[in-house]
Amino acid sequence: LHCVGATTLDEYRQYIEKDAALERRFQKVFVDEPSVEDTIAILRGLKERYEIHHHVDITDPAIVAAATLSHRYISDRQLPDKAIDLIDEAASSIRMEIDSKPEPLDLLERRIIQLKLEQQALQKEEDEASRKRLEMLEKE
Repeated sequence: LHCVGATTLDEYRQYIEKDAALERRFQKVFVDEPSVEDTIAILRGLKERYEIHHHVDITDPAIVAAATLSHRYISDRQLPDKAIDLIDEAASSIRMEIDSKPEPLDLLERRIIQLKLEQQALQKEEDEASRKRLEMLEKE
């Protein structure tokens, strides 16, 4: 049975180093954070998977920007993880934008539903004000 585990040095010390049996079964391999250039190469390799998953096209400038900007502005995580997450979030956001209706159309559809519900409720009422409102709704 072969097992590969990945963790930070702090988590290794906290969980694995204290357990002699567990520590014996793992060989430590230190992996440095890849450079921005290496991250770009990694992202290019993952590009097709994310394009298929999200049904979007990911351009090379987007890959370069994700690696460069995540390195510059996201300080609490490491490359390539933060650049991969940035690509994933951006692709997801674009997919949602493509799939969603334009806001004016969505507002009109909600208004139609609201008026239909009001019309159904007013048809059950018999007072004069309800009848007048119902006539107004039917004119709309």
